[in-house]
Amino acid sequence: MKQQYKYIILLISVLFCLLAKGQPTTFYYYQGEKFYLGIDYSRISVVSEGEIPLDKIKNRVVTSDFNIKNQQKSFTTQNIISLDKQKTEIFTTEIDFLNKIDAEEYFSIIQDLQNEESIIKVSPTYTIMDKKLGISNNFYVKLSKTNDVNILYDMAKNYSIQILGYNEFMPLWFTLSCTKETSYNAIEAANVFFESGLFESSEPEFLYHDLLISNDPYFSSQWGLKNTGQYGGTPGIDINAEEAWNITTGSSTIRVAVFDHGFEMNHPDLQNNVFGTGYDATTGTSPAWVRGDHGTACAGIVGAQQNNSIGVSGVAPSIRLMSISINLLFSDTPQQLANGFNWAWQNGADVISNSWGGYNPSTIIDDAITNTLTNGRNNKGTVVVFAAGNENNTNIRYPGNSNPDILVVGAISPCGERKSYTSCDGEWRWGSCYGTQLDIVAPGVLVPTTDRQGTAGYNPNVPLHVNSGGNKITTDFANEDYTVWFNGTSSACPHVAGTVALVLSVNPSLTVQQVNNIIESTAQKVGGYNYQITLGRPNGIWHQEMGYGLVDAYAAVQAADCPTTIVSGTISSDITYSDCIIEAVNATIQNNADVVFDAEEYTLIKGTFEVQAGSTLEVK
Repeated sequence: MKQQYKYIILLISVLFCLLAKGQPTTFYYYQGEKFYLGIDYSRISVVSEGEIPLDKIKNRVVTSDFNIKNQQKSFTTQNIISLDKQKTEIFTTEIDFLNKIDAEEYFSIIQDLQNEESIIKVSPTYTIMDKKLGISNNFYVKLSKTNDVNILYDMAKNYSIQILGYNEFMPLWFTLSCTKETSYNAIEAANVFFESGLFESSEPEFLYHDLLISNDPYFSSQWGLKNTGQYGGTPGIDINAEEAWNITTGSSTIRVAVFDHGFEMNHPDLQNNVFGTGYDATTGTSPAWVRGDHGTACAGIVGAQQNNSIGVSGVAPSIRLMSISINLLFSDTPQQLANGFNWAWQNGADVISNSWGGYNPSTIIDDAITNTLTNGRNNKGTVVVFAAGNENNTNIRYPGNSNPDILVVGAISPCGERKSYTSCDGEWRWGSCYGTQLDIVAPGVLVPTTDRQGTAGYNPNVPLHVNSGGNKITTDFANEDYTVWFNGTSSACPHVAGTVALVLSVNPSLTVQQVNNIIESTAQKVGGYNYQITLGRPNGIWHQEMGYGLVDAYAAVQAADCPTTIVSGTISSDITYSDCIIEAVNATIQNNADVVFDAEEYTLIKGTFEVQAGSTLEVK
């Protein structure tokens, strides 16, 4: 089992607060515990009716030069079942001070701006692990039971708070809005509601900033699918895709949701594999938008079409791709992210690939992921795959670290080592996150994939890399509909999502836990690391920098294409298992066979063994 995230993050928060002595104590509640935040004295968060009144702000902020950052229309009411419609358009923004100001002046400006007629709420901008975190005037409350809605209305009225509506996917979650008359900001109001003891949970609506797990896109070759030693790499260090394709290239009945910027559904290498019109989690509407380049790159790694004489091949080139779009840059709220998960599984997603993450945890997101892992695929669960992060440390990004049933993916170089500042690929600016919650690794640097159409082409005469051997890396792959150097754990994650899609293509009856066990048990122990038996890691030897190792599409598909359950009783005919995952708990096959299983859930059987007719299987 993975270590519970809340204990790690609470420790980080407490340490952060000790370092931030002298600042006002600011916290919100996550899973019943206080989660502490710092204050960013260079920015403040503003919510207004209509667009931000720039001229009036200039008249009130006279002690510092400033910029207006990230002005964004609020889509809150489009992400809920509305009860009390907001009468005007609501905008959020941040004021970025160009000159250093002290705490006294900072809070004086907040108070002064709050007096502006069109401004609803002015609040500090917060920090978490050196990252900025905005806030709106909204917060979320989860009822303990449906009848508690009357209690909610009574309490909201007492504090001049408006109830906007409830979540369409999780109707116990309500969205409330602080008005100009409310004496609290969203964090303070959320805390008051939680501390009342009348509700299961309450948390502010933070405005997440850059959630992308990516570096600049580069160009390379598809070593991740077939490594022949490109760029000084080690031949054979790949996911064994070609071997897997001898069994399956995927099924058109399997759908992978790429939860990202949204991808170009008319891209020539993707269009034949698109399922439906998708969903835009920002606006709460269909179809999905294309909000940036990142999603198209991730989609190509999962499921670009094969053998169509253009471009690249996806890991699972015959499955169907579903687009779930979100900003991933600024103003993504927890409720929007939660709705993306819930919409995906309710609309048939078998796998959700998430190449993003970061910032503080959220119970409404936790609940949505739990719904996905539990209720998707007719209660077998939709498989959720997350990128680990690119900070080269042991802090696996939230929400990848929030649930032990999530597959967390790190990145490796073409040499089979964890991607780090010194790995053989020559990209010295980033490294893959690792640690106790890492499950698996996959190719994460020099990865070719689809790009948005019409983007600037690459000049093949300009070498962009020097590898560890001092050799310049160039490529003639210059088609502007493709990028050839996509990287980060952003590119590793869809390799695993594609492999999961292949597994489900040969055995769609598998549960989330069974899929995870197959992916982990069949991984390749590459890189020369000292993999060991580790407490809480039942699927073989494991290492904190590599998880169970490099994902192996061929071995995983083989394992999924075998019988996965043995029941007690007398076996009436000869049975042969080869490279299978066998579900057995301390099972012994007696009489003519002397094979003994001793596993908590699954045992990987390498090679071949036979169960002869007349043998009896005893499950202890």
